[in-house]
Amino acid sequence: MKPFRLLLAVFCCIPIANAQINYHLQVVNNQDQPAGNLSVRFVESTTFERIEKHTNASGVLDMVFDHGELWIGSVGEMTNCLWIEGGGRGNASNHLTYDLEEWERENRILPDRSTIVFKKTPQKIPSMTPPDASHCLLKVVLKDREGKPQANTPVNMTCFKLAEQFTGTTNALGECIFMVPNKNDYEIDVADIPSMDWADFGSESVARTSFITYEKKAFTETKTGKYTVQTIPAGIKPSSSHAHVSLTIRKNGVPIANEPVYLKTVGGPIKYKGKTDQQGKVVFMLPLKTKYVVDFTFQKDAEALDLSRMKGFATMGRTIQYTPDPRLENIESFIPRVKDLVALNVNDFVTAQYPSSENEVDLFLKWGNKFNASSKEAVLEVGFKVNSRNKKAYVPKNLLFVIDVSGSMSNDNRLELLKKTLIELIGRLTPQDRIGIVAFDDNLYKVLASQPVTNKTAICDIISALQPRGGTNISIGFEEGLKQLEANKKPNMVNRLVLLSDGYGGDEPELSVNLAKTYAAKGLQISAIGVGYDYNAALLEQLATIGGGTMQMAGDPSHYSQAFLKTFEGAIDPIGTDVKLEIIFNDQIVYRQLLGYENAKVNPGNVTVDIDHLFPGLQKMALVKMDVIHSTPAIEQQKVVARMTYTDPVSKKQKIVEKELHPEWSTATGLLDMTLDMNHKRMMTVAIVNQSMKLMAERFAAGDKAGAEKAANNGVAQITKLFPQAIPADLKGLFEKLQEYVSVFEQLRAEP
Repeated sequence: MKPFRLLLAVFCCIPIANAQINYHLQVVNNQDQPAGNLSVRFVESTTFERIEKHTNASGVLDMVFDHGELWIGSVGEMTNCLWIEGGGRGNASNHLTYDLEEWERENRILPDRSTIVFKKTPQKIPSMTPPDASHCLLKVVLKDREGKPQANTPVNMTCFKLAEQFTGTTNALGECIFMVPNKNDYEIDVADIPSMDWADFGSESVARTSFITYEKKAFTETKTGKYTVQTIPAGIKPSSSHAHVSLTIRKNGVPIANEPVYLKTVGGPIKYKGKTDQQGKVVFMLPLKTKYVVDFTFQKDAEALDLSRMKGFATMGRTIQYTPDPRLENIESFIPRVKDLVALNVNDFVTAQYPSSENEVDLFLKWGNKFNASSKEAVLEVGFKVNSRNKKAYVPKNLLFVIDVSGSMSNDNRLELLKKTLIELIGRLTPQDRIGIVAFDDNLYKVLASQPVTNKTAICDIISALQPRGGTNISIGFEEGLKQLEANKKPNMVNRLVLLSDGYGGDEPELSVNLAKTYAAKGLQISAIGVGYDYNAALLEQLATIGGGTMQMAGDPSHYSQAFLKTFEGAIDPIGTDVKLEIIFNDQIVYRQLLGYENAKVNPGNVTVDIDHLFPGLQKMALVKMDVIHSTPAIEQQKVVARMTYTDPVSKKQKIVEKELHPEWSTATGLLDMTLDMNHKRMMTVAIVNQSMKLMAERFAAGDKAGAEKAANNGVAQITKLFPQAIPADLKGLFEKLQEYVSVFEQLRAEP
C-alpha cells in the first residue's frame, strides 16, 4: 500500500555572498515522526569525495556545499535518494520520508516491455462496487495542475507477473475504475506514458483511489518509420508528465546545425528523432521517470539522460559533444572481419537450474523428443552441475575494478545492475581482501583508492554514486588500474584487475594490448567481462589471455552475477582441472551438431569436449542434434552415455562421473515434433547468431555483399521463427545486432 509520495525537494535560489549552497534536510519516518541519528552520506559524482553526517534528534541535518558538481546522497539504507547540484548559490531544502520498502518499490528496475507479449483485458466498471475475495478495486483519477479532470484519456494497469494489461479510459470526471486480481503489483500507465504511478495489492480484497496529476500534450507527435518526431511550439513549458529537455550539440567544440539527434528509451520501445537548429539546439518533451540514451548518425550512446528521479515540472539542459565513430563513418568497416569474431558462449544465456545433491558433480541427460518409425532426427540435452563443498583455506584477493561508465552503460540499465552485482560481491569479501575502483568514459575517474575491505558501507556508497556519462577511452582507465594494482601488489594474494567494458573506444586497441603485456610480465592477472552484446570480444579476449585471467560475456544484465562468479572463483578455487566431457552414441543415433561447446572433437561413436576448471556452483548445458537411422522399437536398447573425467587439484587423482539414458519409443505415427523448451530455444538462437555472423563475415571478405546480406537476413528470419511474438529480454541485444547489420547492408546498397 502506498500512503504518500516519498520525496519532496524544494530549491530556493536566493543569492548569497559566497558561491555555496546552504542545505537543509528534514527526515521523518512513515508515521511522520522525526528520524533522529540517521546516517546521511554524500558522494561527489566526479571526485568521489565522501562525507558522512547524522540527523539530529529532530531529524534535521544542515550542511554547506561549497564545491563539487553533483552530490549524490544516501540516507540509512535508502541509496541515492538525494541529489544536490553543486557550484551554485542559494538555499536548498529537502523533506524526506524514510520508508525503505516504499523507496525500493519506487526505484525498482522494471522489465523491458518490448520483450513481453501482454494479454489485453479491457475494463469498463461503472462504480466502486465491493470487489470479490480474489480481486481489488482501484479508481484512477486524472486532473491537471489546476484541478481540471482529464477526460477521454487511456489508462492501463500493467502487471509484469501476469503479462497482462487491464485497459480503460477516463470518464468526464477524469476517473477510470479497475477490478484486478489481488496478490500482484501493477504499473499505472497514462496515455503513452508508462509507469506514471503504481499500485501493489496483497492478499486482502481492498478498494483504493490513486490521484495522478496529468496534462495532455501541448505538442504533436508523428511516427516516421521507427522514430517519433515531435513538433514543439516555441515557449512551451514542462508539464506534470513531460520534462522540457534542451540539448546543445557541439562538434569539435562548435555548435552544429541541422544535425539529426536520436533518443532511445531505456527499457521501452519508443525512439525519438529531432534536428538541431542554427544554434546547435534541439528540444524534446520527454516523459518523466524514464532514462534515455543519445545517438547521432555516426556515434552511438553518446550521452545518457536520466529523468527517472525527476518529479513535478522539470527542465533539463545539456551540452553534448558529437565525436563520430570511425567504424560508422566508414560503413564498410563496420562489418566484422572473420579473425575478429569470437563465438558467443550459449551457456551465457541458459537459465536452467539443475538440482543440487551430495555429489561433487552431477550429470543430467534429457531427450527433447520421443521416437517412432518416422523419426529422422533427435535432440539430447546434456548438462552438469558442480555442487558446493567445504573450501580450502581462504585465498585473500587484491582486486582492482576498471569500470566503463560511458553512455552505453545506460542501455538495459547495465550500470545500475552492474553496481548491484558489485555491491553483492563486496558483501562476500572479507577484511583480508583489498579492493580499488577506477572508472572511465572520455575521462578518468579515480573512484576508490585500493584499500582493505573494512568499511563496506563507504565502499558501497561510492559504487552507488557511479553514473553513466559520455564516450569511451579504455586505455586511460586500464593504465591507471594497472598502476594502482601494481603499487598495492601483495604476496600470497590473488592480484587481479577486472575490466568491465564493451571494449570499443576512441583510442587504439594496441594501447591496451601493450599495457597488458607490460604489466602481466610483472605478475599481475587480468580478467575481462564483456558488457552488452556489441562488445569488442577480440580485444577483451586478448587482454584476458595476455593477463592469464578469464574472459566472460555478460550481454544480458541478468547474467552479471554469473559472469562475476566465473571470474572470481573459476581460476581461484577450482575443484577440478583437466576436465573432459565425452558423449557416446551408437549406430542408430548419429551425431550431427553440438550446441554449447565450440571445441568438440568428433570420433566414430563419440564426441569429446575440453572444459575449463570446475568450481562450486558451476553448471552448463549442451544441446546435441542427431540423425536417427532406421528407427525401430529396438532403439530403446541403444543407450547414450555421458562421461566426465577430471583431476582433483588437491589429491591429484582422476575422478569419473557417468550417466546413461535410453530413448523412449512411441506408438504414434508420423513425425514427432521435438519439444524445445525456452533454454533450448536460447541455445539455438545463439548458435544461429554465431553461424550467421561467421558466414556474413566470410562472404563480405570475399567481396560477396549479397551473400553477406543474405546470411544476416537468414539469421533474423530463423530467430523470428523461434520467437514469433516477442524476443526474450536476454536475446534482444543479439537479435538487434543482426538487424543492425541488415540495415548496414541496406545502406550499402543505397549508396551510389
